Amino acid sequence: MLTDAEIRTRLSERLVAIESRINAACARAGRDRAAVTLIAVTKSISPRVAGLLPDLGLLDLGESRPQELWRKADALRHLPIRWHFIGHLQRNKVERTLPLVRLIHTVDSERLLEAIAADGVKAGIRPKVLLQINASREEQKHGFTFESEYSQPNLHYG
Repeated sequence: MLTDAEIRTRLSERLVAIESRINAACARAGRDRAAVTLIAVTKSISPRVAGLLPDLGLLDLGESRPQELWRKADALRHLPIRWHFIGHLQRNKVERTLPLVRLIHTVDSERLLEAIAADGVKAGIRPKVLLQINASREEQKHGFTFESEYSQPNLHYG
């Protein structure tokens, strides 16, 4: 088993490589690096390893499974982590997830959006979400259509 120091060193080395790629992409696109948020996805890593990331400057962490998010957020509640939910969220898991996250990245239906809005009102918070658009219009895929009233730019729901 690796020590925390060894894990931190490996993570730091990987972060340097990632930052180099982000900086190069920003330069190509003419974007300010400060306008880009790096989210470290914690899927398949332990709370112990995830807990080392804030020391490296990574405060935005993403999780794709609600139960894992709940477990890690609880275990790391003493750290200044900004959690992002990046997976499919079921309506029955919204209430417990909302207070933990800064942003839900994959809202794919009107019913889910309405559940988030309703649970946000109950909790006294205004959730931030990104809508998933089904650009290919394939029936087996989830997401809003381009024509949906919810997929219009700068819409403030609720």
